[in-house]
Amino acid sequence: MSDVRLHLSPRDRVELLCWLTCGSLGAYYLNETWPEPAFHVQAAHKWLDRHLREADWLSVAKLSALALEIAGRHARFVEAEWARDAVEEILDTDDLNFQARLVTQVLADCQYALSDKRIAD
Repeated sequence: MSDVRLHLSPRDRVELLCWLTCGSLGAYYLNETWPEPAFHVQAAHKWLDRHLREADWLSVAKLSALALEIAGRHARFVEAEWARDAVEEILDTDDLNFQARLVTQVLADCQYALSDKRIAD
């Protein structure tokens, strides 16, 4: 098996942002506070390792900040029964279910946010 890591593609950036956003929502659900930067660094590296991708620290920092912003817009959904189920599923697995209602909504926001070229790079 090759350990060659690829730079993030535009689709990878969207998926990583979605992962970080949903992770932030999961942490908020569990702790009722937003996660610290170390949480995002660890979550990003987990995703990067699993997908054999690499990203510089600045890219991870930008995506993490954007993830918190997007998560803040979805925080009220954590109170809904359907969203709690989705968050619990995220916490129990190592990947996102892109069919879950919460994930599809977050993914759409992530795609929109990264379509702005000032944020994408």
